[in-house]
Amino acid sequence: MRSVLLAVVVFVTADACRAGDAPKATGTMDGKKVTFPEKGVADGVKATVGLLESCSSESLYEADEFKKAQQEDHVRLVFAKPITVTVMREKVEISELVFRLPLNTGVFWLRSGDKVRRYSKYRFQREEPFAAWLREAQPAH
Repeated sequence: MRSVLLAVVVFVTADACRAGDAPKATGTMDGKKVTFPEKGVADGVKATVGLLESCSSESLYEADEFKKAQQEDHVRLVFAKPITVTVMREKVEISELVFRLPLNTGVFWLRSGDKVRRYSKYRFQREEPFAAWLREAQPAH
């Protein structure tokens, strides 16, 4: 009986850890706060990273621009554990990603610790999976 109880505790703990490690996806669209269904977040991360990794420009910015991007229409991914992406042949570790909308003028903001980077000029051919995921957004409660 103890081994059964131990197995149940291990499985419940493992599931709780995985749920806590899952990226969080939120944003603002058309001026309204949105969230994304948990079951689609992994695909959303994949689509977002695919679009990000196609960027061909890293540019300087003013510190207030990152804050402003989060006050306007945007999508925000927060990672419990930083992930590594490759942008312009450079490995970049990130704990937070903000994509300022609309798509045709979108800019990526990446945060790792206190460091923030800005990327843009992605390949529009990589946009469709990301655009499809954006359509899954639901009003935040």
